[in-house]
Amino acid sequence: MTFESKSQFIIGVVALLVASACSANPPRDTCGPAVTTCAAAQPDRQKTLAHIKEHVTYPATRRQILAACAQTKEFSESEKQWIADNLPEGTYANSDDVARTLKL
Repeated sequence: MTFESKSQFIIGVVALLVASACSANPPRDTCGPAVTTCAAAQPDRQKTLAHIKEHVTYPATRRQILAACAQTKEFSESEKQWIADNLPEGTYANSDDVARTLKL
């Protein structure tokens, strides 16, 4: 076996090992019952604006806004987590206050 064919053989073996390791270890769920923490994901801007305008009665506290989000299936668990992570304690006069705070 020549040096070139040995190198090609080794590269091929390494590529197969890497490919098999990746397929044997699928990505973990980011949220759900089996996961103790949830990777936050910013929700769609329009969907969030519509929700805070239509489903929250103002003035509203952070707790009331998060409760309204928790009651809906519009948001995934990771999106709900993002809202919770980015909405500080306080009382919000209207949906514009919430949108401004969330930088939507």
